Amino acid sequence: MPVAQSQRPSGGAVLVTGVSSGIGRAIALDLMGAGYTVFGSVRRIEDATSLSQFKGDQFIPLVFDVTDLAGIAQAVSEVEARLGTAGLTALVNNAGVSISGPFLHQPADQFQRVMDVNFHGLVAVTRAFLPLLGARDEPGHRPGRIINIGSVQGTLTVPFMAAYSASKHAVEAFAQGLRRELLPFGISVSTIEPNFTKSDIFAKAASDSMANNYQGTRYEAAWVQFNASLAAEEAKAKPAETVTRKVLHAIQSPRPRTRYPLDPIWHIGRFLPDRIFDGLIFKALGITRLMQPRLAQSDIGSNA
Repeated sequence: MPVAQSQRPSGGAVLVTGVSSGIGRAIALDLMGAGYTVFGSVRRIEDATSLSQFKGDQFIPLVFDVTDLAGIAQAVSEVEARLGTAGLTALVNNAGVSISGPFLHQPADQFQRVMDVNFHGLVAVTRAFLPLLGARDEPGHRPGRIINIGSVQGTLTVPFMAAYSASKHAVEAFAQGLRRELLPFGISVSTIEPNFTKSDIFAKAASDSMANNYQGTRYEAAWVQFNASLAAEEAKAKPAETVTRKVLHAIQSPRPRTRYPLDPIWHIGRFLPDRIFDGLIFKALGITRLMQPRLAQSDIGSNA
């Protein structure tokens, strides 16, 4: 039988991946403000300096890349050494990247990088830390919780973001399967699905995305307009607190939700017919005309 979940007081230890900036940093700060000790993953120790100075011993940096299995294993050993038999209160899978581009021309290593960080890295971290969350015969502590930072792109997909959307769709499927498998251990799994949120995830990838402007391809004009529309949406992005509040709810609630969609478009993307939604997406991005198919010469002749 699953272990009963009750309202959880502040305290305990939470592991958050990708805390150097953006949403991850905001999550770490909010959790520390609520009384939790935070183990935060960074790829360089310098990225953890400001958090360490701000909260002192309440923040413990873990230097590893989520795609590095050896680094993850070392991080598990470090957390175990500090916690002993206490276990983790929660794991927040936040680390992620976004590199856009038309799939036909996008470098294969860019697509692979997005999948490796956003999905394969998340899976590797989750697998490694499951025992510390209580996935073992005699955990000796209250079962922990897993919170994945997903995206509305895990339900819908816009042009030029196939890699990012594929990774977030994969996270959704993994989370649902894992949630059902972990019921005997009492470990809940929740996925938070924001839309544009104030973060530098897109800014970090801008140089990679724009390094190739796809000049001379069929997508040149649409790509320029897409990036202009993306920049406009980012300027109107919601504050990170819209995400951090849901993280706290997923950790502390006696009955956390399995999904936390933070934008109405999440529901529209699930239920609206595909071709109608195509039109809405193209219109929102300002690329309706630019994405129309070109008539083949034979088609032009047959319509003459």
